[in-house]
Amino acid sequence: MSVELSSSFSSEGWQELKDSQDKTQIITVLRHRYSERYFEPFKKNEMKHGFSMMAVSCLVIESLISLKRGWRKTNGAGRVIFEEFFSTSHHLTDFTGLGADFYEHIRCGILHQAETTGGWRIRRDFSLPIVCADTKVIHATKFLNQLEKEFEEFLSELEEQDFLSPQWARVIKKIDHVVANCG
Repeated sequence: MSVELSSSFSSEGWQELKDSQDKTQIITVLRHRYSERYFEPFKKNEMKHGFSMMAVSCLVIESLISLKRGWRKTNGAGRVIFEEFFSTSHHLTDFTGLGADFYEHIRCGILHQAETTGGWRIRRDFSLPIVCADTKVIHATKFLNQLEKEFEEFLSELEEQDFLSPQWARVIKKIDHVVANCG
């Protein structure tokens, strides 16, 4: 049974795409997958909400780390993943050192209790910075926009690497896991 990896590509064609080592097409599939699932819905929807944006942002972070590492899943490494993500990010540098708090109070709060915890709040007032650690406020729109830049930077780095590089091997491994889950 074939499953859509994006609206323009199904799991059925993955082996052929992988065998052809078509970096450009694989990057296009990844871009479509992330754009359709995570980024575009919040650009076109007038009813968007910061809470939902941050829930999706947490999914993007874990998905992107899994893609970069070639992991099947991120079980058990939550705090470490978020600390590493923010410490290596070029677009979310204001969150360096906040990974453990973010993981516990944003990611786990939203995904397990359907609320932020620890006094953290999510806003979309453009007069606010992306994060204010003192008042524990995160600007959801700015955060998701920077996260999209982070993803695009990753794709640009992939584009420059040889298909047989370790980074490409990890990406292929992760997509293989995704396709295997389709079966």
